Amino acid sequence: MREPLSYETAHRAAKAVLEAARADGLKVCVTVVNGSGVVKVVLQDDGAGPMGVETSRRKAYTAAVMHMPTAVFAEFARDPHLIDAQLLAIPGGHPIVTDDGETIGGIGVGGADGATDDRLAAQALKRIAELLA
Repeated sequence: MREPLSYETAHRAAKAVLEAARADGLKVCVTVVNGSGVVKVVLQDDGAGPMGVETSRRKAYTAAVMHMPTAVFAEFARDPHLIDAQLLAIPGGHPIVTDDGETIGGIGVGGADGATDDRLAAQALKRIAELLA
């Protein structure tokens, strides 16, 4: 088993999301969770709305525990047997997966539209890959 997602990596990735969002003139929230869905870092930019905090957390959780992006999970969420109040089937969450396929966490972005949240979370994965290398 690989070493778990460190606070330093989680924080740097979250900070990269805020910087990318700011470059686009956006105010967002970002949450990074470990492989079990437990919060490692939450960053809320100045001026970001309060709903972004909760949606980013739930997106990160969903991506981590379901081992898939939340946009993909939305297809499965139509099944009424998938009941977990913490899951959120809205774009903007991505699992953090190592080169050998192990899910070690999730990242979720909230506060913009779903496509923008998803793009920012996907960009953060590139930063995480650099940090894990």
